[in-house]
Amino acid sequence: MIHIPVSEAERAALKARTSAAFRAGDLAAAQVELKRYVCLFSEDGAGYANLLAIARRRGMPIPSLSTLTRYALFSDPDTLGPLVALLTTCAELQAPLPDSVPALLARYGTDPDVTRAHAIYLHGQRGAEAAAARVRQTLVFHPDSTQLHTQCGLSLQNEKGPDAETAFARAICCAQPDGLEFATAARNLAAIKHAAGALSESVSLYRASLFADPSARDTRANLAAALVDCGETEAAERALRRTLVEDPGHRDALWLSSLLRIGAGDRNGGYRGHHVRWTEPHPQARTLSFGALPLWLGQDMKGARIFVWGDFGVGDEIVFAPLAAWLAERGAAVVLESDARLVSLAQRSFPNLTVVPRGEAGVDIAAFDFHVPSALLARFYERDDKGNALLPLRADPERVSGIREKLAQYGDGPKLGFAWGGGGRRTSWSKSTDLVDWKDLLELPGVTFISLQYDDASDAEGWPKNLCPSPIDDLRNDIEGLAALIEALDATVSISGVNAHMAGALRRPGFVLLPRSPLWFWGRSGPRTDWYPSLQLFRRTDSGWNDPIACLSDAVRCFLKG
Repeated sequence: MIHIPVSEAERAALKARTSAAFRAGDLAAAQVELKRYVCLFSEDGAGYANLLAIARRRGMPIPSLSTLTRYALFSDPDTLGPLVALLTTCAELQAPLPDSVPALLARYGTDPDVTRAHAIYLHGQRGAEAAAARVRQTLVFHPDSTQLHTQCGLSLQNEKGPDAETAFARAICCAQPDGLEFATAARNLAAIKHAAGALSESVSLYRASLFADPSARDTRANLAAALVDCGETEAAERALRRTLVEDPGHRDALWLSSLLRIGAGDRNGGYRGHHVRWTEPHPQARTLSFGALPLWLGQDMKGARIFVWGDFGVGDEIVFAPLAAWLAERGAAVVLESDARLVSLAQRSFPNLTVVPRGEAGVDIAAFDFHVPSALLARFYERDDKGNALLPLRADPERVSGIREKLAQYGDGPKLGFAWGGGGRRTSWSKSTDLVDWKDLLELPGVTFISLQYDDASDAEGWPKNLCPSPIDDLRNDIEGLAALIEALDATVSISGVNAHMAGALRRPGFVLLPRSPLWFWGRSGPRTDWYPSLQLFRRTDSGWNDPIACLSDAVRCFLKG
């Protein structure tokens, strides 16, 4: 027989037993106690809310959660936590809303917390615009709600256009400048500014966010990344040191710190934290898709079957693909997964590998003993075999011969490949230049420049006379053609994009213009990188592109003189 509490003391005892079970991690016992509680004290909506929270964690079916939500709202119409929890669960499970929810939303839908949960659900079901539209409906009733403006920004932050930036800016205006809502909005707006290349604004916003929330280590790590892009590496390192003092295992701070140290030439200290990207991955990281297949971290490789995959863009795959061949030379049976555009080029260049395209089929984990991202192999190559040169890429000889015949139409003078802009959405602002910046170089007498831009405008008014279109129709997708073209040219002048990587990997002469804070394998100083010994590097200074472009142009003149 169940004892029925008849006093406030016994009510408190029932709550205490529930809390004790919850703290002990016994959710089943906590759920039993809460069921007793809501039966005896049905007027207490908080009891239903707590029961729903535990039931949700224990995987109770959504119809049962919906029933609990209705009971809770009937008991206490002002306690909306259960409805928020129900919407959140449906969003997490990507499940349809129960039939009872539309009526509840009609009654409670202008509550900011309910709106946020519903917007998150709509984002997963119908996309960013539907989620943002839902938030805007409630903003009519709560125009000064920081959390709603922030949610609108979060819904739109991966969409093109200024709407997310506007939403976060409005959230900042509505928030208390020393509160967590201000810190969240400022941090998100800083990330948008950073991606767009507005570095000074990004740094200011990150610092304002940290002023409101000094304990936000992720924000401080993001500030360090923005400072790196500003060229303020010392300030970035101070921010990273503080983060790592407070949290020695902070993943992003360890990763960025390792890249800075490797770029500065500290191979031993830098590579100690280099693995963290893959050993402590983010929730959506590719590493997690390999399940129980072990990550290769220097184990005995002789006879081991190792799956090597790229974790970055095409340029990075070009840098690190030779490391897979190095691994095979040391006794492993290696399958290299690469961008489909690189497969034939990599297979020709590294016959000791099996090269497969990255696709939708996934990986047969049972066929391998280990997996490893190609960038992680750099750590072990640097440690064990740095003195031995990596194999170069090898262009298709027949295509090289055909391209040379096409280039012959421009006469006997030197022919240089030329790329002055490009990069992905997050990097183009840091590395691209304007064509007019290269006027002196492009006027060199007797030299023909071949455009290596994906989308040139050779028919545009004012186009330099000796800058000619590429003989390859689709440089973006025909990477075999790009390799053959760069092999056929006398040299390449490029920003630090795929063209620079290709020239370096083919061991062809190249002159590369680097941003203030290039990726770690370019190093932080000096005219050379060990990864590409045939390239000369010219680094942007605080005063802009003029000086490095002038130095690069002088180096090209010296090269042409022989």
